[in-house]
This record gives sequence, structure tokens and C-alpha cells, in this order.
Amino acid sequence: MLIEQFETGSGGFVWENLQPDALFSKVQFHVYAAFDMQIGAEWNGSQFVNHYNRIYYVESGKAELQFTDRVLIMEPGYLYLIPPYQLLSHTALSKLSFKWVHFQASLNEGLDLFMLFGKPCRVKCPLPDDTSIQFDTLIQKMMIKRPSAALERQSLLLNLLLPFMHIFDDTSQQSKHLLHPSLVSCLSLMNQQVVNPPSLITLAEAANMSPEHFSRKFKATFNVSPKRYMLHKQIALAKQRLLRGAESIDRVAESCGFCDIFHFSRTFKKETGVTPSAFRREYDVRRLLKPKN
Repeated sequence: MLIEQFETGSGGFVWENLQPDALFSKVQFHVYAAFDMQIGAEWNGSQFVNHYNRIYYVESGKAELQFTDRVLIMEPGYLYLIPPYQLLSHTALSKLSFKWVHFQASLNEGLDLFMLFGKPCRVKCPLPDDTSIQFDTLIQKMMIKRPSAALERQSLLLNLLLPFMHIFDDTSQQSKHLLHPSLVSCLSLMNQQVVNPPSLITLAEAANMSPEHFSRKFKATFNVSPKRYMLHKQIALAKQRLLRGAESIDRVAESCGFCDIFHFSRTFKKETGVTPSAFRREYDVRRLLKPKN
């Protein structure tokens, strides 16, 4: 739909319409999960990658977030934004009380706003009490399935994101924050073809690079090789199918692009630490979500 720049009303009244933002008008925000967590030394994960964005807000305690190129200390009074596909290890340094939300900020073809523009960062929380209340309200709204609650969740998420938006406010600087414009086309291709991953040559051609240059640039940007990026997406898809519990493991392997169940089981265990059948037993959705009397 074409938005007219100027419009006229009765009595000679003329106004200028605000035009859609070239970037943010395309973003679709969605909240996946939100929780208030108290945890200790067991909060210790090594070298993993997630496909969603995260915001952490620490109320007490201390932890360390270690990325390939930086370390962030989690401590009270700060908000932390972690874009998707960041290789991360985390360690609780003391008993930790923090609130968190997982969300998407999708553009097109499965791309994410913060995947394209962001690096892990933290900001001083301007209004800690308000932030805590916003998180509490968001957590409560996760239990409500009405469409109005979806709008409320999105509104609360946007408020939590506001302290991080300084990187977008200076439009002359946006191109500097765009981490990899030359990789957008190949990322779209990879997100579209998870089950039948495109070859390295195909991806390099989409990025208009040689395969060697493409591999180096991709790994420098995402801290992971193109092959492992695609493997992570296949494993993530397999996890979802295993959690649903309806398909046989053979069928899950086939539907996620693995040549046979032996290759799938070996790869899945290497990536997750457990076999597909053990993963399904440990995270039995029907058991875990069964209402308690």
C-alpha cells in the first residue's frame, strides 16, 4: 500500500504522513518464553548456540557470559541482550536471581534483526523497579492465550528493548552496525533449505564470493562455520520433532535431512550429549506439561 506523503482535510488543513521506517516497519516481534529464575552453580553451559534472541535482567548474584570475542559479567542493575547464533558459555559465579525472555525479531526469509545488526551487549538499567515490574507482568502474560495478551507481550518486550535501541537512532551509523550485508542472501537460502542444505559453492555464489572467502567471512561474523550453522539448524529441527513424540526416530532423521538413523544418532549425541531416544525420554513434553494435582 502506497502511503501518500501529504494529505488534505476540510478547511484547508494539510498534514504530512509519517512514512514507514525502512527497517523497523518490517520487523515482526514475538515472545517465545519468559521466566523468573533462581539458580546456582548448576547454571553452567559450554559452547552452545541458540536460534533466538535473549534479554537477561539480573536482580542479585553474579555470572559470566563468555563469547568468542568478549566476556560480559552479569550483575545486578544491568540488562543484557544476546542476539541469535552467538557461540556462548555461561557460568554462575554465585547464587543468581535473574529474569529472562526469549524472543524473535524477524525480518524476511527467517532473518533476524539482531542477527544482522547486533552483538552481545549490556546496558545500565535506567529504571530498575520499572524493569522488574515489566518482566513480572510479561511472565504473567505468558499464561494467557488471548490475542490481546499477545499484543501486551509485544508491548512489554519493546519496552525492555528500548535501552538497546541507541544503535539504530543515528541513521548515518546504521550501515556500520549492519554486520554482514553481503551475507543476507546466503542466510536466506540457508534458512529456506534446512532439510536439503545448499552446497558451499551455491552459498558462496549467492554471496558473490569465492568459497574460501565466504567461509572465512561467515565464521568471522557468526563464530561458526557455514557447515556447523546448517547442522545446528538441522539439530534444532530434529529436537522439535522429537519433542512432539509422534514420529519414529527413523522418520525424524529422514525429515531433517540425515542420510540414515545411524548418522543421525551419532551426530545428535555429539551435538547434544545424549542420543535422540534419551533426549525424547528426558524431555517428554506430555509428561512435563501434564497438569499437577
